[in-house]
Amino acid sequence: MNGRRAEEQLGWQPIPDVPRRFQRLLAKAGSHLDRCVVEGDLSHQILVAETLDRVVADRKFAASSVAFRVAVLNRAGIAHNWCGINESSIPDLEAAARLFAAGLHLVPAGSLEQVRLDCNLAGTLRHLHDWTGDRTRLDDGIRHARRAAAHVEEGTPLAALCHSALALLLRRKFLLGDLDVLDEAIRHAERAASVPSLVELRDTLADLLSDRYEARGGLDDLSRAIEFYRQILAGGRPTAPASPTGLPARLGNLLRDRYLRTRDPSDIEEAVRLLTETVNANRPFGATLSNLGSALLTRYHANGDMADLWSAVDLQTRALAATADMEPGANMAGSHNNLANALTEAARANADPELGEQAIEHYRTALRLTPEGDVGRSSREYNLGRALQAQSKLTNDDTLVDSAVAAYRQAVHHGFSASLEWALSAARLWGDWAAERGAWPEAAEAYGYALEATQRLFRTQLLREDKETWLADSQGLPAEAAYAMFRAGRSEDAVVALEAGRGQQLAEALERDRAELDHLAGTEHAQLAGRYRVAAAELDSATRKGAGPAELRGHRDALDQAINAIRGIDGYERFLLAPTISDVHRAVPPGSVIVYLAAAQSAGLALTVHPDGQIRGVELPSATAAAVGSRTRALLDARHSATTGPGRWQGTLDAVTRWAWQAITAPALTTTGGTDRIIVVPSGMLAMLPVHAAWKPDHDTSSTRRYLLDDITVTYAPNARSLDITGRIAARTPAERLAVVVDPRPTSRQPIGYARAEAAWVTHWFPRTTSLEGEQADHANVAAAAVDAEVLHFITHGHANPDSPLDSALILAGDHELTLREILELRPETPGRGHEARLAVLSACDTDRPGTTLPDEVVSLPSGLIQAGFAGVVATQWAIRSEAVSLLMARFYQLWKDERCPPTAALRASQKWLRDTTNAQKIQDLSGVAARSSDHDLLSLVRNLQLRDPDSRPYLHPSDWAGLSYHGS
Repeated sequence: MNGRRAEEQLGWQPIPDVPRRFQRLLAKAGSHLDRCVVEGDLSHQILVAETLDRVVADRKFAASSVAFRVAVLNRAGIAHNWCGINESSIPDLEAAARLFAAGLHLVPAGSLEQVRLDCNLAGTLRHLHDWTGDRTRLDDGIRHARRAAAHVEEGTPLAALCHSALALLLRRKFLLGDLDVLDEAIRHAERAASVPSLVELRDTLADLLSDRYEARGGLDDLSRAIEFYRQILAGGRPTAPASPTGLPARLGNLLRDRYLRTRDPSDIEEAVRLLTETVNANRPFGATLSNLGSALLTRYHANGDMADLWSAVDLQTRALAATADMEPGANMAGSHNNLANALTEAARANADPELGEQAIEHYRTALRLTPEGDVGRSSREYNLGRALQAQSKLTNDDTLVDSAVAAYRQAVHHGFSASLEWALSAARLWGDWAAERGAWPEAAEAYGYALEATQRLFRTQLLREDKETWLADSQGLPAEAAYAMFRAGRSEDAVVALEAGRGQQLAEALERDRAELDHLAGTEHAQLAGRYRVAAAELDSATRKGAGPAELRGHRDALDQAINAIRGIDGYERFLLAPTISDVHRAVPPGSVIVYLAAAQSAGLALTVHPDGQIRGVELPSATAAAVGSRTRALLDARHSATTGPGRWQGTLDAVTRWAWQAITAPALTTTGGTDRIIVVPSGMLAMLPVHAAWKPDHDTSSTRRYLLDDITVTYAPNARSLDITGRIAARTPAERLAVVVDPRPTSRQPIGYARAEAAWVTHWFPRTTSLEGEQADHANVAAAAVDAEVLHFITHGHANPDSPLDSALILAGDHELTLREILELRPETPGRGHEARLAVLSACDTDRPGTTLPDEVVSLPSGLIQAGFAGVVATQWAIRSEAVSLLMARFYQLWKDERCPPTAALRASQKWLRDTTNAQKIQDLSGVAARSSDHDLLSLVRNLQLRDPDSRPYLHPSDWAGLSYHGS
């Protein structure tokens, strides 16, 4: 019978019990079906419907077998459904609904036929809702889809269709503002996509993942959606005749969305190509024109090509007209919004207030047409606020300011419910504008929302690279927020803004891995603590092994469930929640003051938190973000010549550290209350400055300068929360087992001078030592020793990679690298607290240099070792002469292990000792140890000094001593 090819392609069973009377008509319908499905001639779909209608209308039809009538009614309904979809015909959709309903009256409850008809009717009702806006159609569709999904045999192609139909209907509810159904819809779509023979059903899951990305910002959802569309285009078979351009257009839209986050130019170029092909190959529907216009506008933002801008304006104008004329019930709100987007950019590019006014009117029309709960409302409110802001500047009309602020505030409000990305965008732009106007309470409000949106987006991401993508958008935000809050009189909130925005990835890992739950042991909650630790360890293990998003999401859900259960315990209500000012106060070590430093666009800020809970702040007018940025760039540029041309390097270091005293240190000291110990938490690019080496002239000293560390012990921390954890580790961890890595060989690097002498002075103080020298200092041995040691000392070369800080590394034997990425993985894969150690010393250049792309994240070798379980880390910010480092380390360990100075004080004292003492004084201070030893390597350091001018002070310049800094506790 004709139609067999189409039936096979569609997976249909032949019509049973065909009476002789209807064979010719059904053969004719089958022929049209082949032309429509197999050959792709969509003009024949109406002929299929009309032919089957003749069968149904025949007076003998009612006398046929039930199986025959059900099969024909079902096929006729499907044919009318196709016509309704592809021809935008509501009458055809209504005819399809009547035919499916008639079939349902003939079949027994719970039967396979009922499942099939319920599924088909549900899909038709969804389309009727889309075209008419009738919510009863949507509710009826969900009812039929739920009944189909409840009775279908799981794992079958029909089950996939039923779950897909229900997922699509629930998606409509979500888009209308019922946000609670999104995860349920995705679960049904996942079940539909799990049937291998129906790859094409993955488009439902792709759309829903895209929706969840829009709502919550999970980049893994967006990437999965793109991959599903690629799979469908590569190998799916159609479940209905349709235009071949729909899927490429949807893929193009998703690629544009990803470009907006990652800025990968290949994504926007592919998006434009796919959408252009869609427009050229298909009747110019409003949606296809608008999609291409939006992609061209995005490309205009990237390259500034005015041809793209004017093409976007033209396409969106045509799209609005096509939507109004050809597509009843279509998204008029979206069409007005997209045209307004293009007009706004044209107004800005041409300084044309008339175009700006047109854009505002289109935005207002779009919002009038957008229901209150619609997920697209926040983006349109953001767009209106942005257009009003631009128009107020263009026309100097201050009366527009209040309207713009109201639009931004509404965008934030709706965005927190339905689209965090738009909440962040609106709050950040609003805050910047308020700061520009000096409206500090308003700026503080806006920036506070932006920080909250960033933190929610951060917590949503599964993969480290996805977290970093969102964090890149927020760089500088904590500083701007803190400054605005300080100016608005909200000092506590300013501290929390800097604390919450600094080192988020490190804080998340530290708090998760080092959660203090020991005192739950022996209580009725002990099982919860164990459940949490197992879940945390499994998520950590899966992350380090590179597990995919689906597996990671499962582990994350298990961990979140354990966390929520612990929060139900009295006293644990805030377990692992965002930091509060109480968390910061609790983290201040006795006798110390935490000093937060931030550089905003308007000015810098120093905020000090004292042990008694007092907070003091001072503005730093000269330490703007631009001023700090220019000086850190000068330092980074000049230090490349530190070994080949020390004059330039030393001069730049002098100039920057002198400026640091005037612009940062001197004002900040007015807030520290005379303490002699401060912990600096620097935001942004301030992390690149050696604040402890800031100086002022003082002719009463040997160096004619007075440095900050002359009066105060200065240490550094990624944030206060890390201090709380590292302080506890330091208190309970001994410092008895040493592992020292000594000048690994062979490498392409020059041998390290005085390496064996330094190693001898280090090992002298430890009864239990593992020494890895030369060829023994290979990757496997060092990694093993690092996990077991309580003190870890590296005498190696190192290199920083500021553009990719996870690839910063220490150089081992054979030029193999121990990267920061690997250091983050040093913790054992067992539930519980993991490895803990007292101190790591990185006596290697470029080991204290965070990445420049995400400076607030403090991605560096010191932070990596803190995350791996070390309470404290001594690191080196630039290349220092080998003899200077070896002498400094000899004195450091002598003061720490022999004279019982805390490591922080020992480092400061040894730096001052290296700088200020003569060669003769150095010999005297070290000779006591040397005289008691027969170790040739240990003695060599003192013997070399004996050959020098006894009255010389060769290490007065900070380039020889200030490069070392202490991180942690």
